[in-house]
Amino acid sequence: MNFHKNFFNVEIQTDQGLLLYNILNQSFVLLEKDYEEFYRGFPGVYDQKLLQEFVDAGFLVSDMLDERKYFLRNFKLSRYYSRKLLFTIVPTTACNFRCSYCFEKGIPFRNMTDEVAERVKSFIKERVDMWKPELVEVTYYGGEPLLYTERIVDLGHFFKELSVKVGFKLKGDIVTNGYMLDLQTARLLHSEAKVSSAQITLDGPPKVHDKRRPLHVGGQTFNRIIENIRDILNSDLDFTIRVRINVDRENIESLEELLSYLNSIKNEKVEVYFSPVTGEKDKYCEGDNLFSIKEFAEVYMEKIVPLLLKFDFKFDLYPNISYVFCGGVTPFHYVIDSDGSIKKCFDVVGKDEESIGFVENYREEDLRVLMWETMDLLDEECERCKFLPVCGGGCPYFRLRNGYSRCEMWRYILEPWLLKIFELKREEVSGR
Repeated sequence: MNFHKNFFNVEIQTDQGLLLYNILNQSFVLLEKDYEEFYRGFPGVYDQKLLQEFVDAGFLVSDMLDERKYFLRNFKLSRYYSRKLLFTIVPTTACNFRCSYCFEKGIPFRNMTDEVAERVKSFIKERVDMWKPELVEVTYYGGEPLLYTERIVDLGHFFKELSVKVGFKLKGDIVTNGYMLDLQTARLLHSEAKVSSAQITLDGPPKVHDKRRPLHVGGQTFNRIIENIRDILNSDLDFTIRVRINVDRENIESLEELLSYLNSIKNEKVEVYFSPVTGEKDKYCEGDNLFSIKEFAEVYMEKIVPLLLKFDFKFDLYPNISYVFCGGVTPFHYVIDSDGSIKKCFDVVGKDEESIGFVENYREEDLRVLMWETMDLLDEECERCKFLPVCGGGCPYFRLRNGYSRCEMWRYILEPWLLKIFELKREEVSGR
């Protein structure tokens, strides 16, 4: 049997030898001299023992296999097959904040009425009956969803009863600015709507955050959010807080102070991640204060990761496999706006022109639906790119509006990132 080098291998030459990483299975090794000589000379050299070790690690693959086409098959299959159904529901488009970079300005404030809510419930039951999911994940979004907690509880009761009747597992989540998420509210969401996690955004220490994310009537927000987070983390409630930190040129230098705050209250129930402020999603980067994807990738590696290490926050050592970048291109994710309209992307909530139907008359064969669910996600360059497994083809909304794909962060920093991880591991070993 003949073999070839795995298409998804990443080779990095260092002073210590050849680093070899496989994107699909995350095998990562520094090759000793005889292993490096074998690998570099392959297939011109042969050693059965070494051959088998490289095959077992996934660095060499039988010529009877095509790992690239196999990944593409799974990529396309995962788009149209799932045992999970996702609903993002907007109880209200109103918001109690006025963030400086908000790109939802001009969107009318409206609450989901009782009449619309009943139609939403009927729609959800129809989808559950049609797809027969094993898991239903519900995210409450806004606006600020906690401005209409009563609607979340109402829908939560409906989902809980439906899950018992039909027999699926239910998982709830909320995206909130955190100002109203005190411990009592978190307990209510957990017990009545099975919400077990929340994403909360912080943009810096008090002075920075309060300038960028003030109340809509003016006023500070940071201290109250931190107090809410601390109370939840210190309670017996099984509730995870994911702190999202938006990053641009204006707040990048303040992140160390913010992480110092979070370090003082963190425990196993808190997660931290960073995201660039992007502007309009279909354009991605406009404005002198915004990072491009490539710039953010460099900032993440050079400035953010050292801070995560300094304060001992967990982060992924290696990029995860991304079969589909966004649920919007699948038939299994529905963003239900406060008026009962259905969208395909979080970032178009409240924008009537982006609706693809309504809960009372939604049709799978509608051209607006098919525009998303049958769009070509990958061009020829994407299909032949070894970074596709950690990119997923990039943002489909960007592709839909611009006609081409946008590379994601790992495309730019994977090799220097692996070098950094190697150095960290070597320092850890030498320090023992």
